Amino acid sequence: MPGQRKEPRPPDNAQPATYETVRAAILVSLDYANLDMDFPRIVHWLRQLPATDRYRVLNDLETLTTTPTPRQNDATYLLNDLGLRRVQWQQS
Repeated sequence: MPGQRKEPRPPDNAQPATYETVRAAILVSLDYANLDMDFPRIVHWLRQLPATDRYRVLNDLETLTTTPTPRQNDATYLLNDLGLRRVQWQQS
């Protein structure tokens, strides 16, 4: 159907561990994936990062919510509706 996006996804065994790879994986999810299904994986990726990198990624998402881009609505959905803002980030 025209207008529908294909859903390429990062492999299930992908374990991004750097700011750049986590940010890139989240942007792919914003563009192509079902965020409801990817939410646990996104939280897992963010938990793997050092706190400073995690907050850089979260700040990048916050910036997307305030900038008119094709990703704006999906970033807002991820942060607000799915609750990424409410996740507790304490290290275990």
